Amino acid sequence: MKTNRLLLAGMMAALVLGFTPATSAQNSSVGTSKIKHVLLLSIDGMHAVDFYNCSHGLPGVNSGSPYCPNLATLSQTAINYVNTESSKPSDSFPGMAALASGGTPKTTGLYYDVAYDRSLDAPAQTTGTGLGAGPCKAYEPPTGTTTDFDQGVDYNDNLLNGGAPGAGLTEGGIASIDPQHLERDPANGCAPVYPWNFIRINTAFGVIHAAGGYTAWIDKHPSYSFVGGPGGNGLDDYYSPEVDSTVVPLPGVRTLDGAACDPIRDTLGTSAWNASFKNIQCMTR
Repeated sequence: MKTNRLLLAGMMAALVLGFTPATSAQNSSVGTSKIKHVLLLSIDGMHAVDFYNCSHGLPGVNSGSPYCPNLATLSQTAINYVNTESSKPSDSFPGMAALASGGTPKTTGLYYDVAYDRSLDAPAQTTGTGLGAGPCKAYEPPTGTTTDFDQGVDYNDNLLNGGAPGAGLTEGGIASIDPQHLERDPANGCAPVYPWNFIRINTAFGVIHAAGGYTAWIDKHPSYSFVGGPGGNGLDDYYSPEVDSTVVPLPGVRTLDGAACDPIRDTLGTSAWNASFKNIQCMTR
């Protein structure tokens, strides 16, 4: 999906860095030492005008009243910065890299989750999305390969936990990344290239973690753990139930509106959680 991002106080889909909003950001200078925690939300396709409309209301929608009350509340202690634009290309993968690092696709090396890299070789096993296995000769020139950093790197992308060995129903996370499904680096002895080492530059998560802060993130694939940055130590907590997995009942889980997720809410959209608005609400609680 083409994505433009609205930056409120620091928004994404759930980066929690450690912040206590004691004062309004509108009344504080940028970079103030009073900011202790940051909440970063990434909302695909949301433009500045979309936020303005939902926070102020539109005739004929919700009786003209604001219809994003939580975002509107956040904006009261936020900096509304509108002089920005999406990455180019602006898909979720390069867009998320831009938010996490400030880098363009040329700088981060992330143009799309499925792309091509001349410096790497194919994975040891065919991925879940069909990227074929191929040879890799350690310390010899690479042959180049298509890269696959979406759900295909999971052990089993049909499962909500990504097939992570011994994991609970929704608790796969990084443990669901199958190293046999990762592209390999012949310059590093054909070691598998994990998502956090595929991005070429450091990220805000890595910087904050290195400074002693606590970082956490929620996203749609285990492969989006690249936000932690090189080395794999930038995230203290990462939660990523596989959004492209087959929809299953979630006993004991309810949506924000209180609707039960067991049984399946929409039996016509079970090929993936994002195939149905009703079902995806069970992932956003």
